Amino acid sequence: MSSTTRIRRSRRAVVAAATLGVLALGGSLALPAQTAFAGALHDAYQGALSVQAPAAVGFAGQPVAFTETIANTGTEDTSYALLLQTTTEAGTPPHAITIDYKDPADGIWKSVPLDFYPGSEEATYNGMTGAIVVAAGKSVKLDMRIGAPMGLPHDGASNGGFHSITLASRLTVPGTGDNLGEQVSTITVDSIGSSLAHVPATAIAGGAPIEFDAVLANPTPSAYTNLGDVLFVDPHATVEVRQADGSWTTLEKVSAGIPDDKPGVYLQGRDSSIGAGKTTVTRVRVSYDATTPLGATSIDPCLFVNEGATPFRGTTSCSQGSTVKVVADPAQTPAETPTQAPAQTPGTTAGGNVKPAADTRATQVQPAADTKPAAPAAAVPVAVPAAAAAPVATPVATGTELAATGTESDTVTVGTAAAAIAALGTGALLLARRLRRQS
Repeated sequence: MSSTTRIRRSRRAVVAAATLGVLALGGSLALPAQTAFAGALHDAYQGALSVQAPAAVGFAGQPVAFTETIANTGTEDTSYALLLQTTTEAGTPPHAITIDYKDPADGIWKSVPLDFYPGSEEATYNGMTGAIVVAAGKSVKLDMRIGAPMGLPHDGASNGGFHSITLASRLTVPGTGDNLGEQVSTITVDSIGSSLAHVPATAIAGGAPIEFDAVLANPTPSAYTNLGDVLFVDPHATVEVRQADGSWTTLEKVSAGIPDDKPGVYLQGRDSSIGAGKTTVTRVRVSYDATTPLGATSIDPCLFVNEGATPFRGTTSCSQGSTVKVVADPAQTPAETPTQAPAQTPGTTAGGNVKPAADTRATQVQPAADTKPAAPAAAVPVAVPAAAAAPVATPVATGTELAATGTESDTVTVGTAAAAIAALGTGALLLARRLRRQS
């Protein structure tokens, strides 16, 4: 081990110890006034810090790039370090924050080791970069990146979260505890989302599939990897997605092994990805087999990031689903049992039609041949009341819209006319009987 390595570790230990002491007093990176240095040594260790923090990062997404510029205003080449602290809401899980920097000495990206301090009101991560040498009178723009992965790869946290990150950056000289410049930035935490568009309200059990769009939108500046875009569907459903060439591929239904839970399908497969600021639309069709219980069922979209070996376990974000009503196939519905024809009313045919006058007259009770007043009775066939009764015995056009389109005035007019004719026919019978008795 070289002496340089030992010296660097010693300096880091000193600064880390100073940081822990500050945390014990209140958890802030703000230090007291600079430590006094003698003469030229103090003048040589001068510097300034400028931070260009990102406006936002993606929740459970990849890190977002930014820069911090270190200026050496002193007269000697100086090794600086950045003390970094993030503050987030209570409930922040372990491995929720990452900070990296590109070492100017070798151009390699390196992670800033972060210590996690959960609290009842807020959570903090603290860390420090390695030594960054800046020549006298010069500045170095340090490439950095910060992310909120919410867990390790393939081991995403299934709970916890926050809406923003407060990043405090402080420039110091390792081993001195000097605060040569400090800047605090607020970073918004945005999230990707999924939704369904144009989902039909009904589907036929055993019938043709329904089609709709599944939308995956990433408005954040973070790219996403190890992503699962999932739809949860009825166990009787078959889900297909349309490929770029227009063909359809049936997706495998995956179960998490929890009783009564719906299976899920991965629209782009497990461990898919989406770029920053991108939106993808997947055409989906879902069919329900003939054994699907009739009634309402739902299609529910969820996103899983850094999902582990167990399906649907990772950093989770679910959106509003869509309800589909599964109905029976009209073509497969059993025909209705024909209604038994009512007893035929005298004077009508089996279809309820009035027999011709020639047939109905044969059924009348005729007066004696020598009775002259019988002529009026013959002029009003007794069979006419049967015509009024015919619509009751066999309704016209049963099962059609015709009955529903009739008006109340039509019914009253026909009924009134029928009653008048029936009354007239009854009067004719009474007159005929009275004439027979008189003869």
